[in-house]
Amino acid sequence: MTVWPEGSMEFVCTVPGEDRGREQRWLGEVMVRSHSMCMAELLIYGRESCINAVIGKYMSGQYICIPDIDTGCPLSRLSDIFWNRERLSAHMNETDAVTVAHALSALSGYTGRDWL
Repeated sequence: MTVWPEGSMEFVCTVPGEDRGREQRWLGEVMVRSHSMCMAELLIYGRESCINAVIGKYMSGQYICIPDIDTGCPLSRLSDIFWNRERLSAHMNETDAVTVAHALSALSGYTGRDWL
């Protein structure tokens, strides 16, 4: 059984700068609002955004659903920032995709698990 963090946890988002420029960095925060054996509802904050997301399991793996923007997609391992960011950026702006991917990775680091 996964032990979810109580309260919220902070994480740092990073994106390589364009044309070998300086790396962009910002703080994010994730809060687990509710959870069960196969799903968790998250509030993710970063760079002036508040994203309500649901992550869960289905027969092909894991998914994320973001109802406020009518989108969802499969996830890789929670710690796979690159793959999750690529999938999410097809459905939302790049900054929010990076923030969500880093939030998932932070949860994975806290729980010690890459899967729900």
